Amino acid sequence: MDDAAVSLLRKVSERKPLTEDECVYLLGFPEDSPEADMTVCFADRLSRIANDNTGEIGAQIGIITGPCIADCGFCKYAVGTTDADDFVMSDDTLRDYIGRITEHGDVTVISLMTIHSFDFEDLLGAVRVAREEAPEDVVIAVNTGDLTRQQCISLRNAGVGRAYHAIRLGEGDVTRLNPFDRLETVRNLMSASIGVVTCTEPVGPEDSAREIVRSYLGSEKEGFIHGSVAKRVPVPGTRMGGCGEVSDRRLMHIASVLLLSTAWKADVSAPVGYYGGFYGGFGKVYAEYAGNPRDPKDYSEKSEGRTVGWARRKLFEDGYSKIRKADGSTVPLDRDYLRMTGSL
Repeated sequence: MDDAAVSLLRKVSERKPLTEDECVYLLGFPEDSPEADMTVCFADRLSRIANDNTGEIGAQIGIITGPCIADCGFCKYAVGTTDADDFVMSDDTLRDYIGRITEHGDVTVISLMTIHSFDFEDLLGAVRVAREEAPEDVVIAVNTGDLTRQQCISLRNAGVGRAYHAIRLGEGDVTRLNPFDRLETVRNLMSASIGVVTCTEPVGPEDSAREIVRSYLGSEKEGFIHGSVAKRVPVPGTRMGGCGEVSDRRLMHIASVLLLSTAWKADVSAPVGYYGGFYGGFGKVYAEYAGNPRDPKDYSEKSEGRTVGWARRKLFEDGYSKIRKADGSTVPLDRDYLRMTGSL
């Protein structure tokens, strides 16, 4: 076992955050090494202490999809490679999705996703429908293209409490978007009192440990409320569909180092940290419905099967003993609960 790696984990246990160089050092070990395994186990233990071994579910609904001018090399909707048609979800369909998703009260946030190019009035109308249909305790979020400050204010007034926005790895090179425009949207959202979460993504085999760590730590300094990490999924037909992907084990190694880098910053009483996005794991799982940029099928819930039922099973299989409901209460996550919610 590498003495320096052990020393760095001991540093985290003493409530001291890791530096960029220290994170890069920990990521320098192979994903199947004892050092990587030790890092993953330590991060998992800290996160379970923080959340009392409680899982949480969010859900994303693709409400506006089709050929997108952002032309991201990893996205199935990239205008240069897609065969998708323009699609705007009807109000009745959205109501049906939300009713089914929130039926058992254990989805805490619903995110409405659009492509980069969309009609703002369509999004605003969908937000109003979602806020009206979803229980009051469920947070309504958006994952959408760049926005003006006034648009962000309008979204906030319509009921949006959270937004996902990211300056992706390779932004401006593998996408047609300007990183500064992405950052301006983040600041517009924050100025409208919308909490912004982000993700260091999409991680591919070509991305260096330093690039990944620098992106994550930079997001924390920018004022995002949570950050996480996600890998690039090779979607057939996209420009980057043949560029490979990192393994799930390597992704967990990366996620663990990033969690440990900020493990004590949010609350000295528990290792909550800045890491808290759904996409990266640690007890938070996202179900995905309708159009999804990473799924070649039109309806993600019928393809990868990442429904709310799948999310409950995933948390159960990962050893979480409770699940958090939208009202803040918790219930035991056992086979009886899975049967009761139709998740088996």
